[in-house]
Amino acid sequence: MSSDPVLRRILAAYGLHNGTLSAVQKGYRNESHAVTLEDGRRLNLILYKSEPGIVAKIKNAEYVASWLHDHGLVVRTQTDKRIVHLQSHHRHKYGALYSYLPGKTIPWEAYTQTHIKALGGALSDMHAALTDLPRRQGGQVANEYLALQKRMHRYFTSPNVCAAMEAKLGLQLPQRTLSGLVRLLKLAEGLPGQHWLHMDFVRGNILFAGERISGVIDFEKCAWGHPLFDIARTLAFLIVDCKYKSEEKVRKYFLHSGYTKRGASSFTNIRLITEHGDINILESMIDMFLVYDFYKFLLHNPYEYLGQNEHYLRTVELLTKRQLAKRIQVVV
Repeated sequence: MSSDPVLRRILAAYGLHNGTLSAVQKGYRNESHAVTLEDGRRLNLILYKSEPGIVAKIKNAEYVASWLHDHGLVVRTQTDKRIVHLQSHHRHKYGALYSYLPGKTIPWEAYTQTHIKALGGALSDMHAALTDLPRRQGGQVANEYLALQKRMHRYFTSPNVCAAMEAKLGLQLPQRTLSGLVRLLKLAEGLPGQHWLHMDFVRGNILFAGERISGVIDFEKCAWGHPLFDIARTLAFLIVDCKYKSEEKVRKYFLHSGYTKRGASSFTNIRLITEHGDINILESMIDMFLVYDFYKFLLHNPYEYLGQNEHYLRTVELLTKRQLAKRIQVVV
């Protein structure tokens, strides 16, 4: 058993007085402790960082994951519905106990075409299973990203940020890029065929055993929206980070060989004719996620070191190729 008295008290609250814990694995919004019980069973104790609405996120995640589990998909679910609440020095933290899934995550550059096809097929099966799950409470993806766009707009229109981007990165983000994303999200609010989505179906949340997916975890970003949001989120990462495969092959493996041929759903894109022209919804959503990832790179890293980050560099290459960002000559 871990010598950490807090972890011991949490496990005791769940009736687990004996067992061992492995080293902690820290994620974006949580830390995970693998628990091995005396009878050999394994569980995951997850402690969540304090953030607005985290309890609702935990409950919605379990609502979606339990439904998928009951429909035969291998996903991580709570083994005890109670949520632990820790409070110290006016700080709050929440935790829950989950099933343990075998397998491991692998880096994007190690994905073979079989991995990519399996990824598409698994997302397709997930979407098919979620079609009939009632909405109840939960955010809508379009609304959540509209709120994000407001923060991005404030950031990218700041005179200091614009000057630093030009001087240090040699980049400009045209106003039309941001306004186009807002128009997309307002259109997406009214798209038919919406249901629950994972919204974080990316490398760190997909467990593999060889080239077979052995589990899907972390549903805390799940929300209500059109399945193209989920597809675009995953595809944006694949296009950037599967550096040893062409974009054409990544799309073919993920969308057609995987999502449509291996899964229970069929991929259908949407094109809309508006006063601003012909809008390809999938491509516009990919644009949105690329800009959002670019924003996160800038927000969390010193500009001077971004040139050493190959994921950032490939994101910028795509942004300029898709005419979402503009390179400018830096005057020394």
